Amino acid sequence: MNANPLPSRIKAEWRNNKPFVSLVFSLLMILSFLKIIFYNYNYHFIFSPSDAANSWKDWFQISKWSLAYDLFILVLINLTFLSVLQLSWLVPGKWLTHIILLFFILLNSSVILLNLSDIFYFRFHFQRANADLLYVLNHPFKTLFHMKVLIIAGFFLAFGSVLFVNWKLYHRFFSSFQSGKRCRLVTVIFILGIVLLPLYKKSIEKYMVPTYPLVELNSKQLMVAENSFHTFVFSLFRKGEEVKRYVYMSTPACDSIYPIRKIIPPDRAENGHKNIVLFIMESVPYDFFDAHSPYKVQMPFFDSLIQKSCFYDKAFCYAHQSNKGITAILAGLPTLSDIPLYHTSSVSMPITAVGTALQKNNYHSFFCIGDDFDNFGFAKCIHWLGIENYYCKEDLPNYKNLPTHAMGIEDEYVLDFMHSKINELSPPFFAVNYNISTHYPYDLPASYQKTFPPGYTTAMKTMSYYDYSLQQFFNKTSREKWFSNTIFIFCSDHWMAPDENNIKFNAISGYRIPIIVYDPSVPEKKTDHRICSQFDILGTILAISGYRDSIITFGNRLPNSSYTGGYNFSRPNATLYQVYDSEYVLGFNPNNLKTEFLYHYTSDSSLKENVLSDTVYAAIRYRMTKKMLAFLQKASMQYNGAGFK
Repeated sequence: MNANPLPSRIKAEWRNNKPFVSLVFSLLMILSFLKIIFYNYNYHFIFSPSDAANSWKDWFQISKWSLAYDLFILVLINLTFLSVLQLSWLVPGKWLTHIILLFFILLNSSVILLNLSDIFYFRFHFQRANADLLYVLNHPFKTLFHMKVLIIAGFFLAFGSVLFVNWKLYHRFFSSFQSGKRCRLVTVIFILGIVLLPLYKKSIEKYMVPTYPLVELNSKQLMVAENSFHTFVFSLFRKGEEVKRYVYMSTPACDSIYPIRKIIPPDRAENGHKNIVLFIMESVPYDFFDAHSPYKVQMPFFDSLIQKSCFYDKAFCYAHQSNKGITAILAGLPTLSDIPLYHTSSVSMPITAVGTALQKNNYHSFFCIGDDFDNFGFAKCIHWLGIENYYCKEDLPNYKNLPTHAMGIEDEYVLDFMHSKINELSPPFFAVNYNISTHYPYDLPASYQKTFPPGYTTAMKTMSYYDYSLQQFFNKTSREKWFSNTIFIFCSDHWMAPDENNIKFNAISGYRIPIIVYDPSVPEKKTDHRICSQFDILGTILAISGYRDSIITFGNRLPNSSYTGGYNFSRPNATLYQVYDSEYVLGFNPNNLKTEFLYHYTSDSSLKENVLSDTVYAAIRYRMTKKMLAFLQKASMQYNGAGFK
């Protein structure tokens, strides 16, 4: 008779495997806790009143997919190392065991830290971590130490806590493992699963793709359910640049709806060869210029400039990242990949390189920024676009002794350097300044002593400083001979919340930016209410220069006497695109081919009523969806080298 009956053996085996199950369960609870914090902290960044999770079914679906993906990542990581750990007895000594456990701790700590970081970093790029993270953290620790003491302390406290918690969890597990409870049952099941993988390959594959839950969730709910480590690794796996080719209609039909090769005629008043100075304004929202906004900044320079310029009050940005804004502005191109366009193999696609095009009309050109050389990859982008010279902080005389912002040299000194470089050029010229002082964490130079009105946020204060810096620049340049024959263009690279402690935005307010065109030879005040975007800047620059050839652009030019306005597009994240016209905004998910919302934003500024299913708006929904499909098809054709019309 068997002295150790089957039930007893099962119980014994369960006790052996219990420490590992407990380990995975503890990690799952930590990730679930972080998801709850993520949801509550970022609620207003993700959901509008009409599309929030407001029923038990919504909560069930989000919770189900959240737990499924967290568990999938944890099991995949830990069972892999557990299987290797089972073989450690074959190697003399304990060095291999300690190395394996070190990887255990580091990898699981990375899972927790990425999900923890996204709670706070989400507001800067409005999507979970992906390969783009590698292109915006050129000097993360340098930036970190410019932040508030509490933020620095919080970072290291969180980092240390995660390592400590993982060490304690694994110490408890490892003690059990060393005592002979080697989790063989779990290991056997895992290895058996790998052997049988071809039989259930399709079931596993759906968990490999972070966007699979879109079969039941919308794109905004998906952001809550996703695991940041999963989205980051998946983006790296596909090299961050994969762009699916969308085919929704015939090529001729697509070309008729959304042509991207076009000739943009200049105004009759523009005879070409005017100098052009472009100011790309970092993180400047429309709110700072809106007289009806509580975040309207008192700006002597801009408030005066608008009285003699054309101000476009219905302008939109394409995305919330600088590396997408710069290509939208200077190249007239959308970024469809996770990583910056100029870091992908798509740089070989046909484009209209603004610097090269301007050279045909004998323009000299340069780009100027107070940041480190090639931070954000901007030097690569500028070279790709044919702009002749790239100046960064190292080019400023005595730059090591100049006042610095977390990102580089403060604006007033960079603008003064830019003025000297313009004076070295022979007209006509094209000069670009990308300011940095309005970038988070919103440092102000000690020399800028000013009493601010009550309630000014840190972002508003740095905008006031930028206004001051521009005033100093224009006080000098207005006395130059070239000034009266120059057109100045101001365009923000993306929207950023005017109050970091009270972030509220929606599909309209979160993408509105200021665009201003000032021509000293025609100092007239105009406010243009027609829709326009960053994509229209390239066409505007070339029209001013008198460029006559066809160009490739996803925009047109800033509205002028012969322009009636049109559509604009934005990309909140990889699972959602938006299309605007003068009255409506529509959200479309290309991953599941679903239209998610339609708002009549001119009558519903808070976007509380989603009229997508209202039959009254069926024709509008069809028209805007068709435009969106043509945009996506044309853009994906361009990325995949499928030709141009």
